[in-house]
Amino acid sequence: MHKQGAILLVAGTCIGSGMIALPMVLAKLGLLPSVLLMLSIWFIMYYTSLVNVELNLQAGRGLSLGALGRLFSGKVAEALGTVSLKLLSYSLLAVFIYGGSSIVQQLLSTMQCDYSFTQIASCYTLATVLILLLPIKFIDYFNRMLFIGLVAVVLLLVVGLTLSIEWSNLPLVSRQYTDLASWAAVVPVVFTSFGFQVIFHTLTNYCGKDPKVLKSAFFWGSLIPAVVYILWTCSTLSAVHHDSPAFYSQMIEGKAEVGELIQVLSGITQWESLQVLVWAISLLAIATSVLGVGAGLCESLRVMLPKSISGQNARSLLAALITVLPAYAVVMCVPNAFIAVLGFAGMILAVIAVLLPVYLLSKLKTDGRYYQELRKKGLIVLSTVAALAVIICEI
Repeated sequence: MHKQGAILLVAGTCIGSGMIALPMVLAKLGLLPSVLLMLSIWFIMYYTSLVNVELNLQAGRGLSLGALGRLFSGKVAEALGTVSLKLLSYSLLAVFIYGGSSIVQQLLSTMQCDYSFTQIASCYTLATVLILLLPIKFIDYFNRMLFIGLVAVVLLLVVGLTLSIEWSNLPLVSRQYTDLASWAAVVPVVFTSFGFQVIFHTLTNYCGKDPKVLKSAFFWGSLIPAVVYILWTCSTLSAVHHDSPAFYSQMIEGKAEVGELIQVLSGITQWESLQVLVWAISLLAIATSVLGVGAGLCESLRVMLPKSISGQNARSLLAALITVLPAYAVVMCVPNAFIAVLGFAGMILAVIAVLLPVYLLSKLKTDGRYYQELRKKGLIVLSTVAALAVIICEI
């Protein structure tokens, strides 16, 4: 059961803001370049996940990236790993809280219920804190239910959107796909959409440090989001291109907002039941990511708390508050930063997912490897170049 739960935790952590962000940014490229880009980034993220798992297995237990840096290199690597991972986690949580609250606000407004964004974001944050107080086993089972619901909704909605597509007029290639500026804006966001690196140490311990189970969990756990993203993005872009060309042009120009995309999709799906699914898929995607990222960050913070805080409940509550409140503060202070924060997170993710783990792998004093794929220097170099490209794009 741990294997299935681990797969869904990886997939649930990965699928989130990307469900909304990917159609908004990939309109700049068109369907064919978008599919090729998503498949390429999926492969790089899966391959480098083996590097991260290898480091945890060589350490003999699940450790945060900062602790791995100290173990295999020293204090500088520890500081870089700790700061980068925490910065990424807080950035993603801010994106998830902002996106989830924005979608809830839009949904309630369609029901003639007017609540301020601050009120909704506060309730969303409180609910996240309460869920993080649950043991990881319960979070796992709760995430399984959410994720199964998400996949079911995606399949139904893709079928509904497909019926509205004019197959003779698909946006296969956008005019902007040759523009380097378009790629620079898109690549970091797509890279972030495949982010699940905050839960390596959590799953290493959860899966009993079993190399085969972990490899399978990260392969299938990352492949499922890749397939879902491709189906969702292609059907969404095709439907919007056909039914709302004006809004499609807004997406190409980077002027579209989160709530507007959900409203447009809701309008395209003429069936009332499918309109409900549009909102459901958005909320489920955000919720599964909050659980994955929040659980990983909360556990690492709980370990870092002073030993003078001896009560288990007190440590759990304090860790949950420290996990969520900084992200909540960002949401309150930085309005309309959904895509911008995702792009920034992509730059940080390139460091913690690829560059630092590859460096630490080179510092291992043993030639023994749990994963023989890591002996292929060409793939290591390719992954490193790709990570540097993401950083350059964001800069």
